This record gives sequence, C-alpha cells and structure tokens, in this order.
Amino acid sequence: MDQWFAARYRAQLARWALLNLRAQDFEALWPTYREVVIRRNRRVVVERPVFHGYLFVKFDLSGWRWRAINSTPGIIRLLPMGSEEPVALPAGFVEALQSREPSAPVVAEVIATFAANTIVRILAGAFYGKLGRVVSSAPRSTRLSVEAFGGRPTVMSVQTADLAAVV
Repeated sequence: MDQWFAARYRAQLARWALLNLRAQDFEALWPTYREVVIRRNRRVVVERPVFHGYLFVKFDLSGWRWRAINSTPGIIRLLPMGSEEPVALPAGFVEALQSREPSAPVVAEVIATFAANTIVRILAGAFYGKLGRVVSSAPRSTRLSVEAFGGRPTVMSVQTADLAAVV
C-alpha cells in the first residue's frame, strides 16, 4: 500500500530532487506558495516552500525500491534520519495539502486542526487510547465527543497536539 513519507532535500536542490524522483517513477510533491516580493524596485512573484527543506514521496514500504530514494541526487535522506526504515506521514495529511492552494496559513490550519466528525485517538492524559469524534477543532484545543462514562457520549476539550487521526 502506497503511503506518503517526508524526505529532506539539499539546500537549493528541491526541483532537482523532484526531477530525479519522478525519473525513478516515484510520485513526489514539493508544496509551495506564491509570494510577491520587491526586487530592484519591481514586484516579482516567487515560489516559497511551505516546509523548508522537505518534500514528500509516495511509495510502498513493503517493497525494496524505496531504498533508492536515499541515494537520489538532491535528497539527503528519508525521515526519520536515525532510523532503519522511514515513518509514514499521517493518513490524509498530503491529500489535505493537495486539495487546496497551499499557503502558510492554510498549512498551519491543516497541521494543527481536525475536520468536524473526524475520528481521533487521544494520545495523552486520563483518556489515553480512547477514540473520540471531533465536534470542533482549533490549533490549541479540540472539543471531542467521547464515550467515557458508562458508554454515554461526553463532550470534552483536549489539547489538539495530543490527538491523532484514526485511519
């Protein structure tokens, strides 16, 4: 099953890395946004990376082909760097970036919040491991409906960083 993974690219070589990955038949994404800057008294539109130093590659970890990514020109290494095997990004993360025009505020929203009715797992605190349904979400706090006391749904607030989407 193909999943998305993060790869660190060498400074100023993102486009070169993308070209080399695609030449090897890997699906790759380098999310960027457009910004207007002034250069020599002229307005110029430049592309800025959303995640400076990182791009995303989609592949099947059960195969052997992915090992070629670490030796691809322009790529430093798949993440995490000290591990034997890379770790997949959360399901739906890259798809959420692809579904809208990337911009710094939109990316922060995608990273920091969950859509209403998303099923999430609590990763810390007294309700560790329990599943809940998102009522509303903000970067710092998310309101969940959790079956906590005798199977009755209870609405509670949990730090957004302490949640993970369930696939």
